[in-house]
Amino acid sequence: MKKLLYFSSGAGADATGETAVIAAEDICSIVPLTVTASLMYYKGPGETINSVKFGHDDTSTTTGHRVKDIAKAIAHAANAGPHINGIVDMVDLDNSVFFNGLSFITACNVYLETSIDF
Repeated sequence: MKKLLYFSSGAGADATGETAVIAAEDICSIVPLTVTASLMYYKGPGETINSVKFGHDDTSTTTGHRVKDIAKAIAHAANAGPHINGIVDMVDLDNSVFFNGLSFITACNVYLETSIDF
């Protein structure tokens, strides 16, 4: 069964850029953007690459950048056992629901990008 990951910005999940449901297999990479932000790239419809930007606390001088924690949680959700019904709430700021310790995420924005060559 495909694992679908749900992300919501906390703005009501009723407009473009406020929410995304992403197939785990479509995630391309997760990179640090600044000490308080990370960016996850994923394949969108057609030949597009979209992204989700996460805001979080700065732990870069103590335990390391939060990008590692985000990547671990996404990998865990993508490989979750049969007790997951297909959709996993990763970051739902509308309802304060966080997967596997991601409660340090303070912002979640979805960006739809342009076509690129793979």
